[in-house]
Amino acid sequence: MEDVPPLMRFSERIGWLIQQNTCFGGTGVVHRRKVEEIGINLGMSKVAACKQFLALRGTLWDVYTGSMAFSTAESAETNRLEPARRWLAINDVIVLGL
Repeated sequence: MEDVPPLMRFSERIGWLIQQNTCFGGTGVVHRRKVEEIGINLGMSKVAACKQFLALRGTLWDVYTGSMAFSTAESAETNRLEPARRWLAINDVIVLGL
C-alpha cells in the first residue's frame, strides 16, 4: 500500500462518505458516529476524528444553510461530550471539492 499520510486518508474517506450520503450533487447528512469510525480505523481517537472533520469545513465540505447552528442535530447525550463531539449529525452537508 502507498505511504499516504493518515490525515490525507482521513480527508479522502470523509469526502467519499459525504458523496455517498448526498444525492445528485444535493445535500446530505453526516453522522458523528461514522466520522469517529473512520478516524478509529486510521488510528485516531474519537475526539481527534471529530476535530479533524470540523477543520475540513470550508475546504472539503460546508453546510448549505451557511449556519452550523441551524444544520447541527444534537441529543441530550451530546451536552456531556467533549466540545468537538457535541453533535449527533450535521444536515445539509455539501461537498466543496476532493
